[in-house]
Amino acid sequence: MNEDDKARQLVIDYKQTFGTRYGKRVLEHLKLMANFNVAVVPNDHNGKIDALEVMRQEGMRSVIIGIETMLNTDPSEEKGIQNEQ
Repeated sequence: MNEDDKARQLVIDYKQTFGTRYGKRVLEHLKLMANFNVAVVPNDHNGKIDALEVMRQEGMRSVIIGIETMLNTDPSEEKGIQNEQ
């Protein structure tokens, strides 16, 4: 399987995983865990911005955005999706 075929198959795999009712529920749960749709700036106990918590939340948001990007991708047109293993 060449790289373009692998990229197309990866898009299909995401759609088959997260396109089901089960996958949609899991994705919604991930969004809740990540405060995905809430503009929150975490503060520490002294009221200062907690930079590590901001980075952790942004990392979680980034994963969700990646999943949604794959769900909105047409596998027949996709080429060269990077797959980190």
